[in-house]
Amino acid sequence: MKFPGIHHANILRMMLARIVLTLVASSILLRTVDAGALKPSTARSSPQDLEVYRVKSDGSLSSPVYYTYDQLLTLPLTTIKTARDANTLKPAEYTGVYMSDLFAGLGAESNQNVIGANCYDKYKQYYDADYNARHRPILLLKFDGQLPENWPKSEHDSSMGPYCIVHEKFEPTESIYGYTEQPRIPFGVISIEFTSYSRSLGAFMPNKGSANPEVIKGAKIAIGSCISCHNIDSAGGQLAGRPWAVLSAFASTNEAYFKNYIVNPQQLRTDSKMPAHPTFDSATLNALVLYFKSMTKRFAD
Repeated sequence: MKFPGIHHANILRMMLARIVLTLVASSILLRTVDAGALKPSTARSSPQDLEVYRVKSDGSLSSPVYYTYDQLLTLPLTTIKTARDANTLKPAEYTGVYMSDLFAGLGAESNQNVIGANCYDKYKQYYDADYNARHRPILLLKFDGQLPENWPKSEHDSSMGPYCIVHEKFEPTESIYGYTEQPRIPFGVISIEFTSYSRSLGAFMPNKGSANPEVIKGAKIAIGSCISCHNIDSAGGQLAGRPWAVLSAFASTNEAYFKNYIVNPQQLRTDSKMPAHPTFDSATLNALVLYFKSMTKRFAD
């Protein structure tokens, strides 16, 4: 005996199953396409190309590769509005790519969990998983809908491009004595590097076995305040031209000068480009001195 209703129900179920399978397959395909990294070029085609390096395990840099601006626009984009742009001091609309999405989008290797943003003047900022999760920084691609050549000037009256990094709204999550966490918002970014924690932020951590809590506090203050302009080998920026070993020597041999220079460098050297740190009280400065003194052994070895 045939039951037409049951027969039709079976057909309907089969059709629905096929639709579901088709949708699942399409979703998997789309995710596969989205997850695939962009294909770079080994040669620059435009000044707007983003130059990308990979830091090897020995600290050396790979040969650069280049991604066009149009390629970057194919990555997952976000558009947000900020109440106060750091450069124009006015409300603005940002369109760009979350820094955390660049790892997959540009094909970082599994051991490369930090992005370094390099500026034309050798200033550098790092973006690790912790900072990215707390503050959601964005590689800016459009400012108020405008292409980079039409962006406003930076806070220093220079070009914001070819790239810069912004936040929708920055709220500091760490304060130690007179130090308060600051946003990592470099302009004039000309390249990025994929690196490991040990070859970036980890290079500035105190020597193993250091149990002095004030040294640990000093390390956090120094990492938050100094590594953009001062370096240990390839880690950190080189804008200042004074590596970490020099800072450690200053702290160890002329503590008073070291402290005064941090608080008000222009008072000691009128041509200094270093920003002043007027909120750094004696506890902050003492922690910094202890940390830098603890690092002298590393540079002496």
